[in-house]
Amino acid sequence: MEQQFTLRNATINDSAFFYDVKKTVLKKYIEEIWGWNETFQIKFHEENFHVNETKIIELNHQPIGTVEVKEDDERIFLCSLYILPLYQNKKIGSTICKIYMHKAEKEKKIICLEVLKLNVNAQRLYLNLGFTQTEKNETKYFMFKNFLAVVSV
Repeated sequence: MEQQFTLRNATINDSAFFYDVKKTVLKKYIEEIWGWNETFQIKFHEENFHVNETKIIELNHQPIGTVEVKEDDERIFLCSLYILPLYQNKKIGSTICKIYMHKAEKEKKIICLEVLKLNVNAQRLYLNLGFTQTEKNETKYFMFKNFLAVVSV
């Protein structure tokens, strides 16, 4: 039986969990690309943790991951979709993407994200969900799925 996860709004008390899950999920990639500097990473986190845009993914009332969503009139940008390794490959990430893809389709927006080039598992997930991949820079891909209303001339 597949367990159901929930999404709840983050609070400032979730800051340490957010940092820990990001470190658990991304440290190996960051080490390989730029090198891991704990002081820099903590400062970066403190300056970039957007509590009002972040949801905590919970399973049985236990936090297992995060997703940050930035939205404007044309775009839903998925950031910081981090799931602890024990809970990966259980369709949680794809289900979260589908929730926001449905929202983008309903609201006629583009849904987009960035993914590290070294993170091939995440790339595979997004490609399987129908995202288009383009190069952003030497370390990241930009991926998107366009649900903007088609304008006829």
